[in-house]
Amino acid sequence: MLGACGEKQGVPFDTLETARKQAKENAEFNARKWRADSNMYAEANMISRGDSTQEPSCPQGDGWATIDLADANGQTILKIKCSTVSDSVGCREEKDFKSSPYANEDGSCQEVSKVPHPLPKIAK
Repeated sequence: MLGACGEKQGVPFDTLETARKQAKENAEFNARKWRADSNMYAEANMISRGDSTQEPSCPQGDGWATIDLADANGQTILKIKCSTVSDSVGCREEKDFKSSPYANEDGSCQEVSKVPHPLPKIAK
């Protein structure tokens, strides 16, 4: 299949969906670990947003997903940013994330040297 001049072909839909699923699973794994380590939010519900930068030309995304921690009524208590690729990096409260070096990665497709494709499964 030919693309328009200068246009990246990208990966097939199934490949992208597999990458999205793995990114979401990895971020949720990190969020569960972060939540368990934090006594204040240990009982909070999680609402996962996934990595919004994943697309056919960038199946690896930016390496970050937003997770809302919510109370029993579904009201957001706290937003955290979680790595979709590293359990060592884990999660950070959104306010702390914004002032970290990682904030520059958020929203921009990362090279596969930083965020590999295919994404590794980090759950143990």
